[in-house]
Amino acid sequence: MQGQGIDAVSARAIAAELGCSTAPIFRCFDSMDALLEALMDRILAHFIAATEAPLDPDPLFAAGLGMVRFAAEQPRFYEALFLRPHAWTARWGPVRRRLAVRMGDHPRYAGLSTAERFGLVGRSSILVHGLGVEVWFGRLPDASEPALRTLLHQLADPLVDAAIANGWTADLHAPPRPVPAAAR
Repeated sequence: MQGQGIDAVSARAIAAELGCSTAPIFRCFDSMDALLEALMDRILAHFIAATEAPLDPDPLFAAGLGMVRFAAEQPRFYEALFLRPHAWTARWGPVRRRLAVRMGDHPRYAGLSTAERFGLVGRSSILVHGLGVEVWFGRLPDASEPALRTLLHQLADPLVDAAIANGWTADLHAPPRPVPAAAR
């Protein structure tokens, strides 16, 4: 099971890894869905710890660097969270919200409302996920922290600055709002 990804997780595979029957697994979890949910919660906790590490004074940049390092250091976890469909996507809102709140203390984002910072986090995640996928695939010859830090600054800084300067801070992940009949 080791190195095979989350799709290889089964009660039998876990029991084989532990050298036991499946009975203890189902004493701890009501179902495989409950086990997978607990597993995803643990993976998400690792991801949050990586993105909340104080890697840079700019909290948005620190989160981005933590994310690409997570892709490099925990490729199976990155794959489980971001490269396969699952029902846990609703958990991203609170993670993004916490980052938006932390950004409020940084001078770069002082003029933005919490909603604008939240939108900027979502927009930035699109760029950072692109870099994370490159790292996950092993396409970068140097995925060391210094190289990732430099590349992330080269890619993200101009885009974040442009987004702030031009008001490109709306939440791209929110469902579209219906257009009132009077505005049509």
